[in-house]
Amino acid sequence: MKPEMTTVSHVTPAVKPAPSRPECSKAARIAEVTGDLPPMPHIAAQVLEKLSDDNSTPGQIHQLIIKDQALSARVLKVANSPYYGASRSISTLRDAVMFMGFDSIKSLIITAVLKGMFSSVGLAEKLLWEHAVGCGLAARKIGHDAGFPRGEEAYLAGLMHDVGKAALFLRAPEAMREIMEEVYNEGVDFFEVEQRRFGFSHADVGGLMADKWRFSNDIEEAIGNHHQPEQAQTGTAMELTRIVSLANSICHKLAVGPTRKPDLDLADTESAKELGLGSASIETILLSVSEALKGLNL
Repeated sequence: MKPEMTTVSHVTPAVKPAPSRPECSKAARIAEVTGDLPPMPHIAAQVLEKLSDDNSTPGQIHQLIIKDQALSARVLKVANSPYYGASRSISTLRDAVMFMGFDSIKSLIITAVLKGMFSSVGLAEKLLWEHAVGCGLAARKIGHDAGFPRGEEAYLAGLMHDVGKAALFLRAPEAMREIMEEVYNEGVDFFEVEQRRFGFSHADVGGLMADKWRFSNDIEEAIGNHHQPEQAQTGTAMELTRIVSLANSICHKLAVGPTRKPDLDLADTESAKELGLGSASIETILLSVSEALKGLNL
């Protein structure tokens, strides 16, 4: 029996109703709630920028990461984990950077940043963090099985697809906890409750954050449109958005996160059909994601 999420009492609404003026845009309503969106942490931003430079060397990446003790320890721990299967113990950060490669380092840094945004230990934060990781793993597996060539990009888009929720929890915590309680206890759709309460959704906020954090256009569109994949503007963005949308649905079916839909027919979703994934492929992905999550200490 799942634990019931406690209802917040004596809550003063954190969000004012949006003015009814026609010129009040969605962006203005978002700004009213969020104010300035959280910046990417300084060292992480520098490392990501350097990782995106084709002329960067492992030594340069090492010199940046070593400035952040927690990040350095995380890189060493992951490099020595069973996932990478190193034949010997990796004892230096420089060796870890060379062994893991730039794409894996990028994924690790984004994972660390997002986990920091869900650093509280309440049930809501725990559920959102588990869902983020699950969606990242599912997106990577879906991308592989669907022939999408950029596996780490799929992982990052899946991992970050709900970053708007993290931002909203920082800026409007009481309203977001009320939404989480309604979603968790009553089985309603997060996206629809947000639209009713705010006039926009976490996907809209996440798209703005992806732009602010200078992610690729495809990742930005995947984050902003994962509930409406058909709205992606380019072919590559639409494929990635469908991957993230299906990964999100897979987590719903597996009850990874606050939304639980065990009876969802994944093979019948538009994203699965467009990606060419039938029932047998979906079952393989479900098993793979479930097993991967069991092996993680979230």
